[in-house]
Amino acid sequence: MLTPWHHVIALVIVLGMPLRAYFGMRSLKLASASGMVPLRRRLWWRAIAMQWLLVAIVVELWLVTPQDFEVLGLMLKPTAGLTGVLVGVATIVSLVLRQRGGLATDEALRARVRERLAPVERLLPRNRGEFPLFSALAITAGVCEEFLFRGFLLWYAAQWLPLPVAALLQAVAFGVGHAYQGARGVMLTGVAGLFFTGVRLVAGSLWPAMLIHALMDLHAGDLACRVFPPESAEPGHSNAA
Repeated sequence: MLTPWHHVIALVIVLGMPLRAYFGMRSLKLASASGMVPLRRRLWWRAIAMQWLLVAIVVELWLVTPQDFEVLGLMLKPTAGLTGVLVGVATIVSLVLRQRGGLATDEALRARVRERLAPVERLLPRNRGEFPLFSALAITAGVCEEFLFRGFLLWYAAQWLPLPVAALLQAVAFGVGHAYQGARGVMLTGVAGLFFTGVRLVAGSLWPAMLIHALMDLHAGDLACRVFPPESAEPGHSNAA
């Protein structure tokens, strides 16, 4: 049974999260060189706090209502689909690790990676001192965004619409949530949203999608540290607020 809280949470996911991300990126674009690093880290902290808070609210709502957590995709059962997804993940990770060695010597490859990461360059870490906090952000995005979009929002939309339409709409919402990356970023993240939805449905659980999402974000952060020149900042200083 839907309550006003369900509607409020859906509204925050569809409107609040995109607006926070958009204005965060706008502030980064306007930031001075000296203010870039502390601002970026503050935005990371705020994103981590906001996403875990939303997850906590949904979990509390499910406990109070009460409702079955299985509808959110949180159950993990051994199935052929789950096995296939995990084998695919292991294969892709091994290929990426092998190909990464070329970054050190192949300037053309480094240039292609820089071009690909350009829309989110200012959000990514630029040195290994920043990477631990960014890793916390990447894991948060993997767990919380999958829970909120492929878990809660998919369930919420399916209360009104057939599952295929609900899946498409939440993927569109996921893409729009990345509007700060430009039109191409919206399209690519929307496609990624559909991919993660497929992973959830094939595996019968959100956990593999969470794992893949987190690994993708960690990979992007690691690439940024390798291909972009470091910014002037004290590596261990967080300046978080």
